[in-house]
Amino acid sequence: MFLSIITTISFTLLGHLVIGGPIKVSQDITPQIVGGVEAPINYAPHMMALVFGTNIVNFMCGASIVSECHVLTAAHCIDALMGDVNTLLPSLRGVYGSNEWRSTEKNATFKGYINHEKWNIFILKNDIGVLFLSEKLSRSDKWNIIPLEYDWVEAGEKSYVTGWGTLWAWGPHPPKLQLLYVETIGEEECAQGVAKASAEDYGNHYVDQNLEICTMHEKGNGFGMCFGDSGSALVSLSSGKQIGIVSWGFPCALGAPDMFVRVSGFKEFLKDILKDCDKCAEKNE
Repeated sequence: MFLSIITTISFTLLGHLVIGGPIKVSQDITPQIVGGVEAPINYAPHMMALVFGTNIVNFMCGASIVSECHVLTAAHCIDALMGDVNTLLPSLRGVYGSNEWRSTEKNATFKGYINHEKWNIFILKNDIGVLFLSEKLSRSDKWNIIPLEYDWVEAGEKSYVTGWGTLWAWGPHPPKLQLLYVETIGEEECAQGVAKASAEDYGNHYVDQNLEICTMHEKGNGFGMCFGDSGSALVSLSSGKQIGIVSWGFPCALGAPDMFVRVSGFKEFLKDILKDCDKCAEKNE
């Protein structure tokens, strides 16, 4: 067992998502996201799939549309989509307005990005970044901007995540968006879960509650994130606002907490960027 950052190349993070009329892990089933189901059409119109490649299209991460010109994702996802130093891969694009990550109907390109200045891949903290769209998205009933939750979110917040992460560790990516209902958990429960998983992993991992949110599925083992779910939005069912970003965990769906960037912990970072469609760090333009 090892720590995962849920992208599909170079390192592992979060990945398994789905909601649902829970599937019993013990029963024989055809491959599908652990514990989940396909998301209904237009259930998560804020979702964007980050893909790259020309002849062969590869899926990397999830992301969310937070303005007509900004896309929110995990910093480690942006790192994995770099070509030359500080330059995004020329073939990088965002698929949106569809539940299928291979869709060619609506594809967006990017002109730059900003990762949080304190993003640290070694301790997996401040794992947040914003991609700048090359052009503003044209209005459509197939996509929508998701509002961000800048207020503190307590334990017990019923939420959902959608993503295209692998169906199991090192398994295939589902062609269609998956959905999972989860609930945020408190600092003590999360710390205990991470400590237990870390001991089995021979690692030394910790959660900073000011910067991160933890979730668990009520059924525990067999429901959770997996490779490729990184960057996807954690959304409150009550407010409809994005409260987190899939960041890291212990693959996959083995009963340990999943960790998300806490959106409210980065209020100033996000508000400063999102107020201006043309703002882009000089080093990344």
